[in-house]
Amino acid sequence: MNWTIKLLFYLSLYTGLFGSDWSIRESYNALFHSRSSTVHATLHVNNLIRHGVENLANNEKTRLSEIGLSYQEDQIIILKSNTLDQSYDTEHFRFYYTLDSTSNDAVENVEYVTTMASIYENVWSFQMDSLGFDSPPVNPNNDHDLYEINIEYLPSNYFAITYGDGSGSSCYSTIKMRNSYTASQFSDHSEIENIQVTASHEFFHAIQFGYNCYEAFWFMEASATWTEDELYNDINDFYRYIPNFFLYPEKAINTETSFMYGTCILFQYIDEHLGGRETIRNTWNFSRDMANPSSDISYKAIDAALNEVNSSLESAVTQMRVANQILSSSTNAGLYAYEEADGYLTVVNPPPKTDYLIFEKGKIQTILNSSLRLYSSHYYSLYTDAPITLNLSELSGHFSLTSVVKINGEEKWVVKHGHELNIDPKIGIEWIVIIVSAKGEEDYDWEYSLQLTDGYSEDFTLYPPYPNPSFGSSIQIDFQVISEQTIQFRIVDIKGREIWNYSQYFPEPTVTQLSWTGKNKLGHPVANGIYFGIMKGNSKTSIYKITYLKK
Repeated sequence: MNWTIKLLFYLSLYTGLFGSDWSIRESYNALFHSRSSTVHATLHVNNLIRHGVENLANNEKTRLSEIGLSYQEDQIIILKSNTLDQSYDTEHFRFYYTLDSTSNDAVENVEYVTTMASIYENVWSFQMDSLGFDSPPVNPNNDHDLYEINIEYLPSNYFAITYGDGSGSSCYSTIKMRNSYTASQFSDHSEIENIQVTASHEFFHAIQFGYNCYEAFWFMEASATWTEDELYNDINDFYRYIPNFFLYPEKAINTETSFMYGTCILFQYIDEHLGGRETIRNTWNFSRDMANPSSDISYKAIDAALNEVNSSLESAVTQMRVANQILSSSTNAGLYAYEEADGYLTVVNPPPKTDYLIFEKGKIQTILNSSLRLYSSHYYSLYTDAPITLNLSELSGHFSLTSVVKINGEEKWVVKHGHELNIDPKIGIEWIVIIVSAKGEEDYDWEYSLQLTDGYSEDFTLYPPYPNPSFGSSIQIDFQVISEQTIQFRIVDIKGREIWNYSQYFPEPTVTQLSWTGKNKLGHPVANGIYFGIMKGNSKTSIYKITYLKK
């Protein structure tokens, strides 16, 4: 029997938030006229649901049935194929399918269904039990409490579709999976591997709809792509998406094209360095708490979750941009390492660079740029034989300035942050990259000025200790010695009492690292609290605050 599920998203609810006829047209064309071998149908289908399709032509509205939608009496109706005459239940799912060979929806055999069902139960266990997310709502109109998945024919370039269904900030959903994943566009992986990453991705959409039906698509797609690699780490399907993100850093992170799937690297960075899975789970907890049909709260939700680990979205993006340049799995990369950096380098080589700067002593240079938007970045390769000072001026908007220096012949990097940075090339330098990043939620073409002037020879440079707060980990203290000297380093408490000390003579320039394990001079663990790291050389003293927290 052919049946329909009425969708209760009232079109006027979304008009102010989600856009215009242009975005509707874009999604329609992507669904029906794309020449790409793969189309991410969930995004575009739900874009039509959110926006409404009343301004499409009548023949275009009729074509909606090809993607499981129907426009009736100013409502979007989700259609179910009338050929799915069999069902298969697991603990958490009901799968509808058919074996009727006369139907385009037919699966090859029951084993295909049972294999998919086993994969979905594995996904459920991982996303509910390991990641700790709430289970998605099921259709309240059903006579059972199982999540429904339809296995049927989908257009050749569609992986799957998850339909958000219902009203309010939390809504239920339905997933449509393909009846085969053996076509040429899926040839990068086996059929089972394609089902695995697709199931992980689409079911996380179901979870997301339960948290916040209004959430921005870029956030939904980037975090869903992250879950694929968490569960099925060896498949690495997301590698196909990250080149665009690496190679086009000037694009805003909310760019809703295939670019947003590569934005999963931001969540990978958060996972590895800023609180792990708990932080990412909290982004969705805050998304649920902040859900609003009239505004995009994705940045606020992510920022709030990062605040819980004494970070921020601005800081996370800045650090991720550095990690994207270094692209190393070496422990020397510390805060800027990626576990799978070697894999990323197979598809991203070289790392992102947008322009070249050559500095000559005594010649002031000024670079003007007016094209940065929402957490985007510009990368500059800098060449200099003389000390150089860089000054960043914000003409409109807000920016961060970062220098990344690769030490010649070593797996070591020197990273500095600030609106005024000095670089002394006395120490052997393999390359220098300057990163300017836009900060804040406003999506404008912001302007900045970057001035290059004569710099100065340095004594030493102490870099921010990390991780900070420690959360039980040893705290790493990186520093660069520019000239011959004895370096003294002390950790003191808030009353100025010395807790730990270090002293070493350096006969030549070098980059090195200290590690403080959270113990005093007698080898006893210190209490949780605020401490200060103080470094003194020939002619200067540097101080950083350290927050030591045990697990």
